[in-house]
Amino acid sequence: MNETLSKDLDRFKTVVDAYGARESTWPEADLPHMRRLLATSDVARSLLRQEEKFDFLLHEESTGARASSALLGRVLADAEAANRGPLFKIFWPFGAIWKPASGLVMAACLGIVIGFASPNIIGNSDDLSLDEPSFTGATMYDLELTNDTL
Repeated sequence: MNETLSKDLDRFKTVVDAYGARESTWPEADLPHMRRLLATSDVARSLLRQEEKFDFLLHEESTGARASSALLGRVLADAEAANRGPLFKIFWPFGAIWKPASGLVMAACLGIVIGFASPNIIGNSDDLSLDEPSFTGATMYDLELTNDTL
């Protein structure tokens, strides 16, 4: 009998340690056995009171301390000081963005002007073909210096 009571109290202590002092959290399979043990055993009631005190202390410590309004004000002021400027500074920390943007626009405009002003050598290929070499023997003859031209 004493051995059975010891096993029952060990099981009671295991369940109370695992699930707490509230009966609503205990497993359904152990609930009738736990109630019967509470009704008959002073040791079980003592274990339950200890667990209730422990649960109360846990609840009190888990609520946390309230911060004062002065502390909250200092934290918000520090956060505001650390986060100065608009959001794009996170992505472009190199200063004023108008300088590289104007350089890019000027390079694009210069490229467009040079493109319009340059001769169209690819589009005007009436006598030139990409399959034929540009310098043939006939053109080399025109480049030779003769005694008549000197």
